[in-house]
Amino acid sequence: MTPDIPELRSLNNPNSVIRISYQQDVPLTERVRRLIDCAEFQYLKGLSQLGLVSTVYPSANHTRFEHSLGVYHLGLRYLSHFLSFPSFSESVTVHEMEIFVISALLHDIGHWPYCHPMEDMQLPEIPSHEARAAKSICTGDLANAIDSDWNCTPAEVSAFLSGQPASTAQRLLYSMLSSPVDIDKMDYLQRDSLHAGIPYGRNFDQQRLLSGLIPEIDSPRIAIRSKAFTAAEMMVFARYIMFSEVYWHKTVRAATAMLQRSIYETALHRSIESIFHSQDAEANTFLIDHCPAQKLVTDLLGPTRNLHKCIFQCTASSHPLIFQRIAGMDYSELSNASNSLQTELGFDDSIGTILIDAPPKELEVQFDLNVVDDITGQLQPLSLRSPVVRSLATEQFDYHVKQVRIFVAQTESSGVEGHHSLEDCLLKSISD
Repeated sequence: MTPDIPELRSLNNPNSVIRISYQQDVPLTERVRRLIDCAEFQYLKGLSQLGLVSTVYPSANHTRFEHSLGVYHLGLRYLSHFLSFPSFSESVTVHEMEIFVISALLHDIGHWPYCHPMEDMQLPEIPSHEARAAKSICTGDLANAIDSDWNCTPAEVSAFLSGQPASTAQRLLYSMLSSPVDIDKMDYLQRDSLHAGIPYGRNFDQQRLLSGLIPEIDSPRIAIRSKAFTAAEMMVFARYIMFSEVYWHKTVRAATAMLQRSIYETALHRSIESIFHSQDAEANTFLIDHCPAQKLVTDLLGPTRNLHKCIFQCTASSHPLIFQRIAGMDYSELSNASNSLQTELGFDDSIGTILIDAPPKELEVQFDLNVVDDITGQLQPLSLRSPVVRSLATEQFDYHVKQVRIFVAQTESSGVEGHHSLEDCLLKSISD
């Protein structure tokens, strides 16, 4: 029996829908529409899902608004699927499912322009998007809408999204939002791939994977049947390829390094608080107007595209000493190392002529997913069952996809390309 949740009823018999790419009809109920119509959710229309990726893939201009609707739709599909298991339907209450439904819709509500590159900098003045989400959910129109229409509180939704599920059943539901095969990844891989115009993030069978999900009530978390093993393996591999070819593409990282240094220099001289309340276009204008490194910021955000050029890159295996010293550096250390290298290479003190780009401390890939044998019922970790996933887990793909790179301003690149002592200068700069 389907629980009395209007959103689940609307999944198969919608009275109203929003259509998003690609030919996807997202079912709406009146109370979901009231959440979507709140200013805090409408704000997501002005936030690009992929930010600076559009410097390489110009059609990758979809928004966090669209992605949030896609995740919400998948959340309903996950719930509908899991309710076919008596162990799930008997252990999860309507109250807990409503928390999950709202959380799926609002999971990105705390974001701002260039949120993830800014968070990677770990500057004290940059908040976490989780903290901003909690504030948005627990105050204003969103809080009023949740209090008026739903059988849960804004505080319960905020706690769930913060990774603090309050019960065993909520931990199971949370794994549907954060796991190797969660609704967030399943949507953004395919949506990002679609809008970027590339196939890599769509090379897994979403329906086969979804139909193979099962609940591990005792753990509690989601697992997969053996029949969905290949689909899960391909999803993990698709994520690896998307990081390699899209999110950490060399030119995307050049733009990201320029953005981070522009933000850092701006924050040294004035408050950057307004960025956290801006949409993309407003944030760009703020940086152009206030960043002291005017050439750097206009090369990135001005009318002419003039991105820095990569003159060196390395992985954890190709240059282990350099990688180990640079990866995970605090941004102030990275800025100082860039300045030092700039001096070592004989450049003047113009801000950001040389930029070192480093992987952040936080690692990306999750592999904690069990495969349940369809005949014996035995559990086996996906990383043991799959040589592809095992290799990624053992080698840790962050250390290979997320490379250390050195970028130089286009106008100065001819003076440093092929520099015979570049690596020696770099080692000296990061040892100072």
